[in-house]
Amino acid sequence: MAEITFKSAGVKTREIDLSQPSRTGPVGIPAGIIGTSLEGPAFVPLTFGNYNDFITTFGASDGEKFGPIAVSQWLSNAQAVTYMRVLGAGNGLQRDSSTGKVTNAGFTVGNRIVQENGLIGNNAYANAGVGETGGRTYFLGCFMSESAGSTIFSEAGIQHASAFADAKIFIKDFATGSMTITDTVGTQKIYHFHTGTNAATIAAAGVAATLPGVLVKADVAVTNSGSIADNFIARLADADGHSGTITGVKTAPGSDDGILVTITQKYFGRFGNRGITYALGNSTTPASVASGVTSRLPLLNADSTFGSGSGGSVPILRGVLLAPSGVILHLSGNSAANGSDAPVKTNTATGVNNAISGQEGSITGSLNIATQDFVMLMNGYSNPDTGKNTHITASFDMTSPNYFANVFNTNPYKIEEEGHLLYGHYDIYPDLAAVTGSGAIALGQYSSGNDNDIQEDIALLLTSSVGRGSLVTNKPVYEDFEDRFSHAKTPFIISQAFGSSPKDLFRLHMLSAGAGVSDKFKFSIENIRKASSSANDYGTFDLIVRSFDDTDENPKTLESFRGISLNPSSDRYIGRIIGDQHIFYNFDVADASQKLIVDGNHPVRSRYIRVELSDDVANGNVDISSLPMGFRGPNHLVTSGSLLSNDPNIVYASISDVQSIIEPPIPYRKTVAIGTGLSKKSDGRFYWGINTVRQTSATQPNLSSLFDKSFNTFTKHFPEHRKDYPNFSVGNNNGIADVLGTVLDSDRFNNNKFTLENISVRTGSDAVADPEYWLSASYVRNGNIAVNTTNKTRAFSVNDLDKVSNIKFAKFTFMAQGGFDGINIFDEEKSKLTNTAVKREMDDASSADTSDNTVSAYRKAISIMNSKTDVDIQVLATPGLRHASITDFAIQKIENRFDAIYIMDIEERDQVNTVITSSVQKPHVSNTVTSFKNRALNSSFAAAYFPDVIVTDPNTNTLVQVPPSVAVLGAYSLNDKVAHPWFAPAGFARGALNSVEIASVRLNRTNLDDLYEADINPITAFPGTGVTIWGQKTLQAANSALDRINVRRLLINIRRKVRNVANSLLFEPNRVETLEKFTALVNPILQKVQEQSGIVRYKAIIDTSTTTQADVENNTIRGKIFIQPTRSVEFVALDFVVTNAGSNI
Repeated sequence: MAEITFKSAGVKTREIDLSQPSRTGPVGIPAGIIGTSLEGPAFVPLTFGNYNDFITTFGASDGEKFGPIAVSQWLSNAQAVTYMRVLGAGNGLQRDSSTGKVTNAGFTVGNRIVQENGLIGNNAYANAGVGETGGRTYFLGCFMSESAGSTIFSEAGIQHASAFADAKIFIKDFATGSMTITDTVGTQKIYHFHTGTNAATIAAAGVAATLPGVLVKADVAVTNSGSIADNFIARLADADGHSGTITGVKTAPGSDDGILVTITQKYFGRFGNRGITYALGNSTTPASVASGVTSRLPLLNADSTFGSGSGGSVPILRGVLLAPSGVILHLSGNSAANGSDAPVKTNTATGVNNAISGQEGSITGSLNIATQDFVMLMNGYSNPDTGKNTHITASFDMTSPNYFANVFNTNPYKIEEEGHLLYGHYDIYPDLAAVTGSGAIALGQYSSGNDNDIQEDIALLLTSSVGRGSLVTNKPVYEDFEDRFSHAKTPFIISQAFGSSPKDLFRLHMLSAGAGVSDKFKFSIENIRKASSSANDYGTFDLIVRSFDDTDENPKTLESFRGISLNPSSDRYIGRIIGDQHIFYNFDVADASQKLIVDGNHPVRSRYIRVELSDDVANGNVDISSLPMGFRGPNHLVTSGSLLSNDPNIVYASISDVQSIIEPPIPYRKTVAIGTGLSKKSDGRFYWGINTVRQTSATQPNLSSLFDKSFNTFTKHFPEHRKDYPNFSVGNNNGIADVLGTVLDSDRFNNNKFTLENISVRTGSDAVADPEYWLSASYVRNGNIAVNTTNKTRAFSVNDLDKVSNIKFAKFTFMAQGGFDGINIFDEEKSKLTNTAVKREMDDASSADTSDNTVSAYRKAISIMNSKTDVDIQVLATPGLRHASITDFAIQKIENRFDAIYIMDIEERDQVNTVITSSVQKPHVSNTVTSFKNRALNSSFAAAYFPDVIVTDPNTNTLVQVPPSVAVLGAYSLNDKVAHPWFAPAGFARGALNSVEIASVRLNRTNLDDLYEADINPITAFPGTGVTIWGQKTLQAANSALDRINVRRLLINIRRKVRNVANSLLFEPNRVETLEKFTALVNPILQKVQEQSGIVRYKAIIDTSTTTQADVENNTIRGKIFIQPTRSVEFVALDFVVTNAGSNI
């Protein structure tokens, strides 16, 4: 903490926050437990001294995950546990250097998945031959336009001001010919220019009978351009011409001989930018009109277009859908599609159970303007459930009960059963934007119905323009989610602008890996202050960790860091206060080089985040006046440009309109004012930046207090791992060039870069932002804020912080994005990393090795836990993992450690000798024993137990069936608490499982004998007793002292203590005195163990008889320790003799 300095007499105080809870340090040698959890880092062993500290990092138990319950059991009697969380890491090797993919990690959209028989197979809910072999990623959207008073699209640069399309035609020197013009409603007319008036002459001019033309004639005696122009304008207004949809006005261009006719489309928007085709004679264009003329008459045969038509509706992304194999998603609409197959135009389909018999519908579909309803068709989908149709009627109106986010399937496990999955969606309130085709689609051409039931083909359901599995330069692979787990992170926080651009300062990374983290937290920066004196040139600020769904009026602060700075030399340096250390397992190197890495200078002090400093900040190279003023544009989806498919059967303003579907802008706070009129006032509780509260009113942006569920999608993981092709999601790329019409730069995309310098503020007489007028402040997304001396408005600047009253308004909120579990979200067992998933992977003939995602994850975790350099444990458990691919590997690794014992769960068999993978199956003792014997395991470093037990979940307080290792861990820690490791963790004294309600299998005497003979320690209950461990055998095959757990743990304990003594003598002179010292240190250890009933007798020999001269020359000490372990009593034989005098034993 900085020293308090005095320049004059006085008293100064400072605040030191010691109120945060402190952790209790671990005591003793921990148990090592590997499993899943709700949160926390992955593949990093962390040690805790109590269960509350464990929960802080890994979350509480949820009644399903065995690892946290096992931790609770162990810590009920111990004070140290090391836990390692597993997530999807693919084959555990580095990612492909060319593609960026991780083999066997994540998932590919539309691949075949596990069926009810446990094997990967064809989709049981798809008709063969109708759908594609592989499903696709789809983009659901519709054409929308801003509602009155709203700027939701225009401020993001998506929608532009409305303008009417026009074309300028210069008329000079009459000639015979024709001109074809199309209006905004799609009506096409040919205007024939001719001096004749009879039918024969017109026919000679090329008027086709199938397309009636309009004769533009000039009187034979009057051939001047003015006459032609007048006649042309009149013909535009004819019933046979473009009556009412195109108008014309003539102007004299100046001194040149000729007339300029400007023709204008009636309806605004891009759709007015239509082509004009003409076939006329030659002429030259006067210089006075050449620059403004887009078409002139007469002219060389050529094509021209209307121009300047702008505004109108734009295609907005509303949802991302994933389809299973065998299913093609289309929309029902008015346009013809897919050759001769007519689309379904209503919400009914033909066939048995409404089954669609062919690929019907299209990628564009009809939408009811009044209800915003549309119909999605699932080609190839077939579900015998009579309640499941092959089509779904849904609405884009988020206030409707039929809103698509309410009716579409959101459970990834049911993607095949339901025919689709809604992966994410974007809510847009009707008061902000209307669903309409205005300005983008030909009016009336692709619409039907009366005023109460107008249908327009303005719904979109697009896929990539590239075939599934095909790779094309500059086009993303939308089906590829093949990546390992990742952590959510924020965009870089940026400084004020220096020159034309800001500087990157830092960004935050979530400590917890995987999905479901980014939508739990958001972050605010407040109390931004400039340097207070010349002695401290760096400013300060506060960083707050908040609950994601809170409101600014009622914030839920989870953690706060006050008065931090960017000064690397300060004790309030952000890197020091929050922590910048990153502890991770480095997968992205060669397998032999993989290891735990600790990167960064300062330990993490936050419960939730670590900070990554930009190189300039870390090296002290940023301007010392830099302060956090905003953030880079967050990651966005790459969907626009020419990347998506288009429908050749329907005409929009341009093909790019369909292909330019774009993710909506991230909602930012527009104002900090509430109320209207005279009651309007500023509210200092509001933060600028992201606004997670739903905006329901264009005129009162802060009216609502409901959470905006769009942020669940804005923060969701979308792939960004590809190295060879563009990613689905991109970010942290300011300055990157556009590709194929797509804005990749996350700062420019939707003007998503945020900065407080984009706030328009009113200044006072001192030219500083006036604190009394923050009610008129507004966020200008594109940053175009001109200085207005009349209104006294300009852009906010850092210097406005000089006025203390402005500080409470200069604050902003930002979010984290991403975080991926690296698993197959469509497979429940694989997504939960269960033993069933392990079995399926090993049974799969297409792989049948240990490189698949689940198997590899646990084996990698075991390997990390095997590193004695990084981890010190006395017991290892993998609760719930029973398959030999895991347990055999664990035994092998624990033997290599030589200082711990593995508590093993065994594979159970049912009555028909099938491996148990569901709760429906019941264990059969004899079949389970036989199967276990056949494995012929032989190790004194492992102990097996049977059966499962029922315990109370410490968090949910519900009864849960757990594997035996969970409860056995509690018995081991109880044993060590009331006795010592060399006592047997079995029997009524130390093997009593007080936390267990009941064993899942009631064992009889035969069962007990069979299990113990197979080296399986039974868990059972006797009349009048609780559930107890009734055995203490290791898996040692030969009869010896090492076939008992207490002996193995005795040797582990002695070995650890002797090893610690030996470590203290490293680098000491290798002389007789050192040998004697070694002996003197070892003997008390052995004597104490003897006194505590661990050994009967012992002898330590560490002298010149064990350490030869050759050893001395090789810098080695050798010794021998002989011990005779104390054996436990396991069998008691009693002879009863009955006599007339009574019974004697």
